[in-house]
Parts: sequence; structure tokens; C-alpha cells
Amino acid sequence: MIWFRAFVFSLLITLLPIHPALLALPQPISQGGNARTLTIAANDKQPGFILRISTRGRTGLVEVRKKSGSLLETLSCPLSRDEPKATELEAVAQEFVAGFAAEDLDFDGYMDLKGPWEFGAKWVRYCVWLYDPESHTFSGAYKKRPLAEQMELLYNLQADPKRRRISSHSIGPVNPMWDEYQIQGLDKDRPYWPRLIPVQSCLMQSDPGGKTISVATHYEGGKPTVTRQERQPEDKRPMPELCGK
Repeated sequence: MIWFRAFVFSLLITLLPIHPALLALPQPISQGGNARTLTIAANDKQPGFILRISTRGRTGLVEVRKKSGSLLETLSCPLSRDEPKATELEAVAQEFVAGFAAEDLDFDGYMDLKGPWEFGAKWVRYCVWLYDPESHTFSGAYKKRPLAEQMELLYNLQADPKRRRISSHSIGPVNPMWDEYQIQGLDKDRPYWPRLIPVQSCLMQSDPGGKTISVATHYEGGKPTVTRQERQPEDKRPMPELCGK
């Protein structure tokens, strides 16, 4: 009888609907083939973490564990927000796991997280989680969420810690473009959330005669100033240097 009761109980658990609130709790990620582990080393500002990156259906999952092994939180990222084919969804899932990275995206000295949510032959866009030193989590930075959402819209997101610039760019060969932003942080005049402010943009245009024109747009005081000049064939400088100030 004991085995029969256990069987009936397990059957009821299988058939009963799961309350949505339970799905919001941190859950361990299954050990699928498309998964990997990433370790963030501890330093004097931030504790260490063990990340387990995987996918389930159309969702990228990041299991964040403390060094002790206890589960801290599970982050989720909707993948390919259109209606992808099965082969496309599989490719996005693989890219989320393989392209997931930890780096300081907002230049505050803490490691943040980014994972591809869609990509093409020459571009990628990321889900972004900025670390919150108060809660010691990646999901608790509600003040930084608008900044993370801005970053999620950028193509080929890159962070330049030396110049403290965020960049987005397209790759040619036809009319490549490079945008740069700076982060406006929190202060007494802006106490609620940080944001990206455009600094400069560079566009390379090729005319039918074979000439290349660099179009530089600089933003000062919120007003764009556009400068056009012909790029000489021997000029091999990268776009940010060619158009930048």
C-alpha cells in the first residue's frame, strides 16, 4: 500500500497546475548539453560567483551561485523575440551560452553580465544585468534597469573602460557606422536612474565614383553638429579615431 500511495501522490503532483509564484523562485538549471559554467573571481569590492548558463525553450537561463554553492538567483533572458524557426531558435540558444560574458559595463568597478538574445551574421544584441552592490545580486539593481534596457537595444555592444565610453556599431562593407555614448550617473541633480547620452557618431559612405566620405556627428549641449570629409585611401585609422574628438 505504501508504494501505491507514493505512486498516486506523484501522479497528482504531475497533473496539478503549478502556481506562477512558484515559477518566479530561483530554480536549479537542468544539466543539458547546451550549457557551461563561468566563474567570477572575488575581489575587494565584489564576492565571487559561479554561473551556470543554459537555455530552456525560448529562454536563456543563468543560475547564479555563491562560492559556497548555494543558489542566489536565477536570471532569465527571452531569446529571439520574433517568431523564429526551430533551427533559428537552436542557433540563438547556442549563441546565448557560448557568447555569455562577464565584464564591467557601467565602469563602477563591479563585474556585470551580458548574454546574446538575438544575432545575425555581423551583429548581436545582449540581455544585460548590472550588478547591485547593495543587494549583492544582478537582479536587484532596479535603479540601473533603465540603463541596462538602453544597452540591450544596442547592436554589438562594447564597453571601453579607458575612455569610459559605450559603443554600438555595424560592420560594413557598405556604409558602416559607429555610435558612442557616455553614462550619466546618479547625483543630486539626477537621483533616480543613470542613462546613456550620445557623444558622437561616425558613418562611412561610398559614392558611385569610389570615394569614401566620413560623416561625423558630435553632440554638444544636446545639439548635433555634422562634419563631412573625404577619406583618403591611405588613411587606415579606425572609425572612432577618424571621426572622434
